[in-house]
Amino acid sequence: MRGGPRTAPHIQGTAVTKPSPCAPFEEKEIRCPRLGGPVTFGYCLKEHIGRPCHKALDCWTAYFDVESFFRDLLTPEEFIERFLNPPQPKMVTLLDLIEKARKIAEEAKRHDKNKDKNKG
Repeated sequence: MRGGPRTAPHIQGTAVTKPSPCAPFEEKEIRCPRLGGPVTFGYCLKEHIGRPCHKALDCWTAYFDVESFFRDLLTPEEFIERFLNPPQPKMVTLLDLIEKARKIAEEAKRHDKNKDKNKG
């Protein structure tokens, strides 16, 4: 974790484990383009499995210097991972989940066949 002039949330890996009392606009609500409803900056800080939402820079730039806030909060590698590397498209994620489910189903069928062979 990089130190900065403000008290930042504690970071464990890249997960925000404790919200900062001085995070700008932590309680202010804006419309989330991903969810379609209101969210606070506090939510955006830990939206993705305890890590900042990848859209936080786009959504909060009009309200404060959110890029500097996250550059102070995260290591350079964490900043790049969250904000400069695009997330996987939903279609790719869905295809990955379908493939995993297919493999689990095939394994269950093999297991059931082996149980039937052992009975006879």
